[in-house]
Amino acid sequence: MAHNIDMTNDRANIAFVGSRDSIWHRLGTEKQPGESIESWAEDAGLKWDAIKVPALADLRGKEFKNVDTAKLREVEARNFLVRSDNGHPLGYVSDRYQPVQPSEVLGWFDRYIQVDDRFQLDVAGSLKNGEIIWATATFNGDLTVAGDAHKARLLMTTTYDGTGSTINRGCLTRVVCSNTLDAALVEKGAIVRTRHSAKFDAKKVSDQLAAIAKGFTTFKAIGDAMAQVEMSKVQVSNFFKEILDIPFDATADDISTRKQNQFRALNTAYKTSVKEGAPQLSAWAVLNGVTRYVDHDRTSGTDEAKFLSSEFGSGTLVKSKAMDLLLAIARDAGKVHIPA
Repeated sequence: MAHNIDMTNDRANIAFVGSRDSIWHRLGTEKQPGESIESWAEDAGLKWDAIKVPALADLRGKEFKNVDTAKLREVEARNFLVRSDNGHPLGYVSDRYQPVQPSEVLGWFDRYIQVDDRFQLDVAGSLKNGEIIWATATFNGDLTVAGDAHKARLLMTTTYDGTGSTINRGCLTRVVCSNTLDAALVEKGAIVRTRHSAKFDAKKVSDQLAAIAKGFTTFKAIGDAMAQVEMSKVQVSNFFKEILDIPFDATADDISTRKQNQFRALNTAYKTSVKEGAPQLSAWAVLNGVTRYVDHDRTSGTDEAKFLSSEFGSGTLVKSKAMDLLLAIARDAGKVHIPA
């Protein structure tokens, strides 16, 4: 599969507002602003249930000589979550885990963003055969950071792996090439974990959304400052080495072929960011080089693997490390004044 969208039941389980031409995979159902959340759940392919069933141990093999090999044995206090429409196992959970259904998750997110009319639902769907449910809401208006147009969004994710919580976090997309960075990386209050069983508190939600919106403002201030932070060619080179855990004094013979390829790819991504308008030898260009490398250029298998890595896995860690290091450089240069 060349994309990350759940294709269960021979359909792309994603719905979105806007033009199909603006989405790289060209899949899913186009929506209009103001449609009901029930219609969104239907078009996003979220009208199935996660059913908790007992986990069973298969004892029918020849290896089991002193047990009844004609049956399966139930594993005490352990269960699987299984899709009601096709039987796909979603996750392995305890007896205490109480699943919240996909359409309920989407309804919860819709109710969440309605507390602040600056956020509008624009994408909903599932990934990895329904193991991840996600939705995004755009933040009112584009944001210009260091001269680049960005789109600010609230990203909601829920996984059926037994964690039992929904994560909401701010993210910004650089429009020119779809590089993404979490606003939460610079504003710790801009990532919110909520148990499904928690009582809905409109005042608390309002505070949470305000913190996420503040993260967007904070990111703009940092990005504008980073565009003014000059770095020498040696500093840029050493920065990429630090990101890749390559010793500064390492020779070519000391560095693996894989690391050398990654280093070259980071430099290429940085040069591309400069061509796209980021100030040359600036901390901002370096940051965008890292995000381009993570979101687009890394050879991490399929586009699905790249997306999941950039948003949920190791790619996020790389971008977080880059942001922390560059933020320290900007502070040292006296360009940014944000409490550590």
